[in-house]
Amino acid sequence: MARTRNAGSVRKMKPMILVLCEGETEECYVEFLKRRYRLPIKIVSKVVGQRINERLVGRILNELRLNASERIDCFLMYDADVATVVKSIQSCKNAIALLSRPCLEVWFLAHAGFVRGLDFSTADCLRKLKTVPAWKDYQKGFLTAVQQELLWRNRHSAAKNISSSPSEQCAFSTIGNFIEILESAVK
Repeated sequence: MARTRNAGSVRKMKPMILVLCEGETEECYVEFLKRRYRLPIKIVSKVVGQRINERLVGRILNELRLNASERIDCFLMYDADVATVVKSIQSCKNAIALLSRPCLEVWFLAHAGFVRGLDFSTADCLRKLKTVPAWKDYQKGFLTAVQQELLWRNRHSAAKNISSSPSEQCAFSTIGNFIEILESAVK
C-alpha cells in the first residue's frame, strides 16, 4: 500500500543565509562554518570586495530569492580597517555587519586567548597569531584541520576573549554574534 502525504503538512524551509565577504580568508572561514553547522549558507566573495554598497546587496538578494516570501538573512563579513568600507557596510539596511578590527585573524586569535583591549595593526595581528602553535604555518585563505578544530572547540570562548563593540578603538569582532545566530538556527 502506498503511503499518502498529509495535505495539511507543509514542510517549512530554513531561511537562507547569505554572507558577502571581502576575500578568500572570510570565504574559507564561512565555508568551514557551513560544513560544521550544515546550514544553507550561500557565500559571495571576492566579486564584492571593497565595492560593497546597499544597491549591490539588494541586487544580489533579488537574484537569489526564488519567491517574494523566501527569507534570506544577509551578512557582510569584512575587516574594519578601511573607514569608508565600514561606513558603506553600516549603511546597508538589508544586511548585518560582521566586522573585525584590524582583520578577521583577530577573531582567530581570540580562539587562543584574551585579546580584549589590545590595539594592533594587521601585520602585528598576523605576527601574534603565528606565535600560537596551531597557527604557526597560517596562510590566508586556508585553514588546516588543526586550526579548524581549534576554531570549532573554542567558538564560544572566543566571543568572551574579544570586545564586540566597534565603537572602541581597540581590536574587536562581531563574529561572535554570527556564531550565536548559527547556533540558534540549528536548534
